[in-house]
Amino acid sequence: MTVNEKIERTYNALKKDLGWTVDKRVTLSLAGYYVTLEREFNEKRYNEISTHIKKSAGMFSPLRSHLHPLFVSTLDVSDMEVKQAVDLLIEKAEALKAASFKMNSYAYLAALMMSNDKENWPGEIKHAEQLMADMKKHHRFLTSTDDYPYAMFLGQLEGDTALRAETMNRYYKELKGHKFYAGNELQWMSQVITYTNPTYEESLIQRAVIIRDGFKSVKIKTSMPQYPIIGFMAALKLEEDQLNEIVTTYESIASMKLFSWYKESALPIAFGLSLRTSKDIYATAAISMATSLKLILQAQQAMMISTIAATSVAASSSNN
Repeated sequence: MTVNEKIERTYNALKKDLGWTVDKRVTLSLAGYYVTLEREFNEKRYNEISTHIKKSAGMFSPLRSHLHPLFVSTLDVSDMEVKQAVDLLIEKAEALKAASFKMNSYAYLAALMMSNDKENWPGEIKHAEQLMADMKKHHRFLTSTDDYPYAMFLGQLEGDTALRAETMNRYYKELKGHKFYAGNELQWMSQVITYTNPTYEESLIQRAVIIRDGFKSVKIKTSMPQYPIIGFMAALKLEEDQLNEIVTTYESIASMKLFSWYKESALPIAFGLSLRTSKDIYATAAISMATSLKLILQAQQAMMISTIAATSVAASSSNN
């Protein structure tokens, strides 16, 4: 079965279960998520997780929001027992609440980024808080709760948080000078460029510009929602053949009838599929990103981060 056939089969299974109430772009992202991680969609397990979340979460909990399918899918691929997976996520969120994180969708997305070892939580939360504080020194108004997931994810990486925040700010300013538009998306892009190194690297700016312009030349959208995924490609220092493979994969997926009106949703899937076989832990890292309308921007961010976490763990295990 080809990748495109797997995507269509998984999409149809998800659509049958989710119905028409879920934005098609979210369903497409979820289908790409399962295929990239080489997981079969199990309707029975998915519904068990969904039911347990609804029983455990309050009526107005973010876990019941439009991101509900995303939370279910992320827990689904964890391979943990259903009750344990749901209860652990809620416990992580409670730990964030105790640390004065505002309880919204972003806090729960940040909870997804936390390790399963409770002993690590105090340190992870402290580092995320510190990174948020350091980012606010440079971008007081841009830095808000929507940065929680990235702060939790990047805060767990090696390197001084103040240095990383300073580097982010420098990337932000220089990218603006290369006609990347200011705003939240550029802030997220400047954050993910520090993924592989908290220290400033001038060459990454040029890489980002080359990738953007290269995509434009083959008519792949490079508007603001695509900024973070371009940042990841720059940070991973993808070679020309890897970028060409992403373009080829994108064109194949975007030609599917499913993506007729949602071609922007094909790029993050192509990114993940093109990199998943790489031996490099970083090159196996990414799938979904903010590549469509702001309605589902946060959902696609979370998909990107959760896939990085999942594939990185898998790569680490296979190398041990």
